[in-house]
Amino acid sequence: MKRKRVLQLVGSFFLGAVVTLLLSLVFPAKNPAQTIVSPANYGETASINQVYEALKTYHYFYEGDSQSLIDGAISGMIEALGDPHSTYFTMTDYENFVEHLEETYSGIGCEVTNVNGYTMIVSPFPDSPADEAGILANDLVIEVDGENVVGQNLQEVTSKIKGPVGSTVILGIQRNDNPELISIEVTRQAIDQETVKSELIPAGEDLIGYLQISTFGENTANEFKQAIEALEEQGMTSLIVDLRNNSGGYLTSVVEMVDYILPPDQVITTIESRDGSGTTYKTTSEGKDYPVVTLINEGSASASEIFAAAMKEAGKYDVIGTTSYGKGTVQVSMPLDDHSSLKITTQVWKTPNGNWINEEGVTPTIEVEAPEFYYYYQVYLTDGAPLEFDMVDTAIKNAQNILKTLGYNVGRTDGYFDESTVSAVKEFQVDHSIEATGVIDNKTASELTLALREKIRDKQYDTQLQKAIGMLQQ
Repeated sequence: MKRKRVLQLVGSFFLGAVVTLLLSLVFPAKNPAQTIVSPANYGETASINQVYEALKTYHYFYEGDSQSLIDGAISGMIEALGDPHSTYFTMTDYENFVEHLEETYSGIGCEVTNVNGYTMIVSPFPDSPADEAGILANDLVIEVDGENVVGQNLQEVTSKIKGPVGSTVILGIQRNDNPELISIEVTRQAIDQETVKSELIPAGEDLIGYLQISTFGENTANEFKQAIEALEEQGMTSLIVDLRNNSGGYLTSVVEMVDYILPPDQVITTIESRDGSGTTYKTTSEGKDYPVVTLINEGSASASEIFAAAMKEAGKYDVIGTTSYGKGTVQVSMPLDDHSSLKITTQVWKTPNGNWINEEGVTPTIEVEAPEFYYYYQVYLTDGAPLEFDMVDTAIKNAQNILKTLGYNVGRTDGYFDESTVSAVKEFQVDHSIEATGVIDNKTASELTLALREKIRDKQYDTQLQKAIGMLQQ
């Protein structure tokens, strides 16, 4: 979808860059050393034009692709800014970016950014293939299908991760500074941009509304209001807004949503420009008179943080979970004449109390860690090779942790496949109608992963959600 409009974004979406288009070109003499460009004619871009023409005219390996030189020059300027949230999009990249925000697309369902040359997961979408496979916020993508992608720009990395529905991609993940990579295979699916999921949770005599917001899309505010109205009609007495692993989106959406919840004349956020000017957004609606709790974690970024900070600093609303990502900048997307585009940081946002949470995050009013087993990942077999007795492997350690989480008696969880692991695997296999070999083959690995995901989905084990429910019952 190509649209000539400016999009104001506060999400931590795909990539990072900025642009100055190359101006008038200079035609050098036979000897490149004699090429002179007058600063009076070309100003600050003189050396850029000199390099551009020199490469086109004299570089031994130049094959006529001038666009790649222009793209590289622009990308280099953006990289020099040191801003992971500014991006230059080629025409194809821009189409993918807009698609990622608004439409169904084929991929694994996660937000990424660039940190010091590394592709970092900001957050997986809830119930996406990435989430199902156990990819977590702050994971570093080191390899894609065996290719080292460190140092590649985000456009290159994300194009390798995306692909046809039903195809698979194997990511080499670095987690928590552990140098040993975790291999995670993800099956690409059509990613549906349904942004609001709702349900009513009975809790004693209370009926607690639960809204899970995956991103702040163009229609999210309307979906949010409609979901709340439907819950109210069912007798909702209080509300939980779950922004965990929500990496942001449109500023207009989050402003509308906070406005719908808080009482009138409350500051939502202040957007500040480089020249010191700013716009303060305040609530104008009547708001809601029932308790509202917000859930956040390290994957909650940008627009999610605007929502959480506004609720927290309003003074009577709890925010539960762990400290959020810490993105306090606003980007504007600018389509260019050649159908490429810029997404550049033009403003910062402040909380109602004037705090800038960039690289710090929003701290919850009540800190609650997620269960440890939330951080386990799929059981992956390298090249399909089974895991069995007397082997040592990080995948075995992960499988042992999963078995222990599921209630099986495993004597050790250090990655050594001992007799107790064999016994636990056999017991698991019997329980899941698999031949009891004590060997973790593809079928057993798949069933272990599915069993883990089912436990993660079970709300009774969600410590952060259960804390929120308990608070609303008091």
